[in-house]
Amino acid sequence: MSIRLNVIDREGKKTTIDVEEDTTIRDAIEEKLSPDNYGVCGGSCACGTCHVYVTPGDFEKLKAAEEEEIGTLKELAIKPTTHSRLGCQVKLNKEYNNITVTIAPD
Repeated sequence: MSIRLNVIDREGKKTTIDVEEDTTIRDAIEEKLSPDNYGVCGGSCACGTCHVYVTPGDFEKLKAAEEEEIGTLKELAIKPTTHSRLGCQVKLNKEYNNITVTIAPD
């Protein structure tokens, strides 16, 4: 099944991409949009560069962040908010179809 992800880039441009189920937000953005300085550590929850802001209504649909992700967001992410997530830690599935995320500043 294909999952739709709406991505707002650092310039404010919105792009809708379709990806396979179980793809992480990080991999979807890296593969389809390739922004600079994004997802640098390759998805190992170590650098904070795949930081995204999830639209509040969509944020509630996501499983809660694990301890490691919360720590990385606090220590390494730029301008984290209550709706911040690391894209490498969120796998897209049908419950998350059509969510919107904004790529955080680098």
